[in-house]
Amino acid sequence: MNRLPLLVAVACLATAACERKTVVITVPQPTPVAEPTALAEPVAKTKTLETFRLGSAVDSYEREPTAEHHATVKKALAALDGEIAELEALVAKRTGEGRQEAAAKLQNLQTYRTAEMARFTAAQGKAPLVESSSPDARTGADKVGDAAKRTGRSIEDAARRTGDAIKDAVR
Repeated sequence: MNRLPLLVAVACLATAACERKTVVITVPQPTPVAEPTALAEPVAKTKTLETFRLGSAVDSYEREPTAEHHATVKKALAALDGEIAELEALVAKRTGEGRQEAAAKLQNLQTYRTAEMARFTAAQGKAPLVESSSPDARTGADKVGDAAKRTGRSIEDAARRTGDAIKDAVR
């Protein structure tokens, strides 16, 4: 039984495996440089449907500042303001632990709203100026004439309603 070649092979493998040197290369981590004008996205400590919608609306407005997204942000802000008003009423009504819980939620939502409003305002400042609707190309005389026609129609309608009311009263 020739075990000698097997022992020699095992000894060579063990010796080769022990001689492996580990080289550690340290790479310095680049320090992130934030833009001085960029605001970090706020994180709501109290998560509600209103906070989610507001965050999504401001994100959409930042990506594409259109009138539609602007209106969506305004609507989401109004919904969050409604939630804040409800919590203010609860804080006024409740006592004890219920009041503390409502007050904490109220503070969280107010802080989140302030941060999102700041982010929205910054996004508005970065948005390109959009030209308003095209100016009315009619002449001043045309505009005055149209206004006079509308006024005349409303006077006729009022006279007609008054006459009908008098006829009904006489009958």
